Amino acid sequence: MGKVLDRFSSSIGELTYAEKHVLYYVEENLETAKNQSLTAMAESNSVSTTTIIRMCHKLGLGGFSEFKFNLKSIDENVGPAENMLDRYRQDTNRTLESLRVEELEKISEQLLKANRVMIVAVGLTKMAGEYFSKLFMQVNKPTSYVYESHIIDLLPNMVQQDDLIVFISSSGETKTIVGAAEKIRYKNADSLAITNSADSTLAKITRNAISADVQKVQFAGYDLTPRSTMVILIDLIFEFYLKKVMK
Repeated sequence: MGKVLDRFSSSIGELTYAEKHVLYYVEENLETAKNQSLTAMAESNSVSTTTIIRMCHKLGLGGFSEFKFNLKSIDENVGPAENMLDRYRQDTNRTLESLRVEELEKISEQLLKANRVMIVAVGLTKMAGEYFSKLFMQVNKPTSYVYESHIIDLLPNMVQQDDLIVFISSSGETKTIVGAAEKIRYKNADSLAITNSADSTLAKITRNAISADVQKVQFAGYDLTPRSTMVILIDLIFEFYLKKVMK
C-alpha cells in the first residue's frame, strides 16, 4: 500500500467507486495532486467537485483544504538531521506552542472524575505508560497499567463505567491499541489518547485526545520519531491534575 492509502487505510472501505478512483489517482500522481485545485482534480478524474469533498469528509477530514494539507505533509518523514539538537528543540517548541491550557484542564478533569485510570501502551511507548502509571501511584490514584496483547484484547470486558482508559501510541495507528479503543468506544467508559499524531485513527476515536507536534523520522528501517514529547505531555497532564486535586 502506498503513502496516501496508508494514511487513510481505515476509511477506504467507506468510499464509493468514484471516490476510491480519486484517491488512487492521488496515490499515483502525488506531486501533481499536491498542487491541484479542487476543480483541476475533479477534471483530471472526470468527477464532480462534490464527489471529492464527500471523499474528504469520509476520510475524516474537514474538507479539501485539510486533504491538501495532509498531502503536503505526507513526505515529511526524514532521516536524522545534521544538527539533531535543532530538530528536538523544534519538536519541543512546536508541541508546547500547540497546547492550550483549556485542553489540559479538560483532561485533568477527566482524571479527577475517574474512579480508576487504566493506561494502555505497547512497544516503544511501554515505558511512557509505566511512567504515567507510577506518577498516579504516588498520589494513591487507583491505576492499572496494561501492556500485554492478550490482556488488551480482554480490556472491554474489564472496563467499568467510571474508568478512564488512557491509550498511549506514538503513531496512533497501532492495531492492537486502535482495536481496543474501537471496542471501548461502545462502552460507557471515558477514554483519552496521547499520541505524536493529531490526525491519527486513535486520536479520532477516543472521547478526548492530546498530541505532540513532531517530525516523523525514519532511518535505515528504524523509527526514530521521538517519544520524549509524549513524556512532556504526560508530565504536564499530571501537574495539571495534581493542582486540581490539591485545590
